[in-house]
Amino acid sequence: MSDRFDEVMRKYLVPMSAFAGPPVDSVYFLHKKGGLVYCEGYAHPPDGFYGALIKYQDPKGHIDIFGRKFNWTHRRYEKGELVIIPGDQQVRRMKRIYPELAGRPPSPPFADHFCHFRFDEMLGFFDTKRSMEILCDENPRLREVVASLEGLLGVPRERIGCSGSLAYGFYEEPLEDVDSTFFGTVEQNYEVVLRILELLKREPHRAVIELGKTWPIRFKHMGTLICPFFRYAVPEEIPYRDFRMELVARDVAMTGTVADARHTPYLPAVLPLENVKQARRPRAPIELIIYDGALRGELFAGDRVRLKCKLVKVDKGGRAHEAALVTKPGEMRKV
Repeated sequence: MSDRFDEVMRKYLVPMSAFAGPPVDSVYFLHKKGGLVYCEGYAHPPDGFYGALIKYQDPKGHIDIFGRKFNWTHRRYEKGELVIIPGDQQVRRMKRIYPELAGRPPSPPFADHFCHFRFDEMLGFFDTKRSMEILCDENPRLREVVASLEGLLGVPRERIGCSGSLAYGFYEEPLEDVDSTFFGTVEQNYEVVLRILELLKREPHRAVIELGKTWPIRFKHMGTLICPFFRYAVPEEIPYRDFRMELVARDVAMTGTVADARHTPYLPAVLPLENVKQARRPRAPIELIIYDGALRGELFAGDRVRLKCKLVKVDKGGRAHEAALVTKPGEMRKV
């Protein structure tokens, strides 16, 4: 592939001067050093955001993006199988690649598996709806797939953007997944989630097993994979934006039953737990905060979950409460 990277970036990249903020989940930025950086969640430092260097330029890299060689920080092949690299290893690797990240202030407990990136380090960002419009104009196949989601899931076209490699204009048939970002109120987005669950129940052959796990809200469609991301359309519905979080204890054993799953498809997934036991003793209901993108959509109302989590104190506007925080897949499992 010829080196068309700069040419494509001129089409898809939006300059930082147009970034109105605040940073929100699943937005890609282009770093001045050439890396593709991914913003995680909705709570961020004032000078930038918490996120991950998903792909970095590497002359020996195995990923070709418009003629430039890249490598991953979050995945690797082991014995021929693609696996997710644990979050703490990802952070160490990112700091080796971009050493300036090591000098940033300590991350809060919910961001211990991310790095602190600054806005002034970025060349620009990729607007999810704008990128989807450009791609669909250029690619009839993608346009057909995206248009079909309205009939399949009841999502109007104007509420669909993109994430993943589509955000920066990379789409190769038939191998490329369609990372779709759905915008809506909490109730609208949860209705989409329920439609996906019903679709998978009715047509189990659509289920996606990848990276050693089943992805509950991903599905096969029209010869490709639809990987849904969900974005809050109403900022007031975001449960965790402005707050302070303090670590109380690590490796806390807890079990509980999910009482409400309307926020299950987001990062973070915020789920109230009832019938809770801590160290096998009954305790008051507690909020579960799942700050791991690989665990979006894992839990639903009635699910019993066993945790080995961080117990944290969260202060929102002077009102504090305890919460159970999960930042790693191994800290949570359904019973």
